[in-house]
Amino acid sequence: MPKDLFHPCTGGGVHLHMPKWSDFEDWAALRTANKEYLAPWEPIWDELHLSRSSYKTRLETFKKMIAADRGYPFHVFRADDKCLVGACNLTNVRRGSQQSVQIGYWIGERYVRQGYARAAVQAALQFAFNDLGLHRVVAAVREHNQASVKLLESIGFEREGVGRGYLKIDGTWCDHIIYARLSSD
Repeated sequence: MPKDLFHPCTGGGVHLHMPKWSDFEDWAALRTANKEYLAPWEPIWDELHLSRSSYKTRLETFKKMIAADRGYPFHVFRADDKCLVGACNLTNVRRGSQQSVQIGYWIGERYVRQGYARAAVQAALQFAFNDLGLHRVVAAVREHNQASVKLLESIGFEREGVGRGYLKIDGTWCDHIIYARLSSD
């Protein structure tokens, strides 16, 4: 299991921890409230995505990912009141000569522009570099997602190019700008 992470941010800080069964109600409510807001940035998902059985399966998958050192999912909580505000995931860990991981994150609409995404990404970076010993963290972002572009560039991610048809988002194969940050940056 990954350790819980903390990082300061505007107005306090965030705690990141692996999703737990006790998070289900808050997670489902946050995802439901933000379905339309998140649609331009995520794959299509249906109502089964929010079911208890789907969440249980997701938790089992997460445990296997962690045990195999393939990924490290985190829910993002506001530190002062433990309110779930989003998620930040490290996935597709590559060892050997690559030592890299991909990062993805989302924050509920009512919590954006309050420093939570920045703090979550910074905490995940520290975990990737210091705890997992990785060399490279890669992020893919749609060009018109200027909030994420600005966030990544402001914390030291470098633009490397464009991944054509990189991810199927909201039902369409979309180009993404590829950013990376190295442990040596």
